[in-house]
Amino acid sequence: MGQIIKEEVTARITVSCPEKGEGAKKLIFLPDSIEELLRIGAKKFGCSPTKILTTEGAQIDDIDIVRDGDHLVLA
Repeated sequence: MGQIIKEEVTARITVSCPEKGEGAKKLIFLPDSIEELLRIGAKKFGCSPTKILTTEGAQIDDIDIVRDGDHLVLA
């Protein structure tokens, strides 16, 4: 029988930075840590975020709870 190959799919997320305006959104691959996500956000938007929130306002403190397709807000 054929071998089943399981591909690891990298999650993609949308990040936005309200301080840069309504249209400030980027689709990125989910990094391995919150710190790396904050660095990416700072580089992409030219801001200095200190926390990551859901669009509902809940703070994200563990990268493992972020799923493919999530929209996160840099604050």
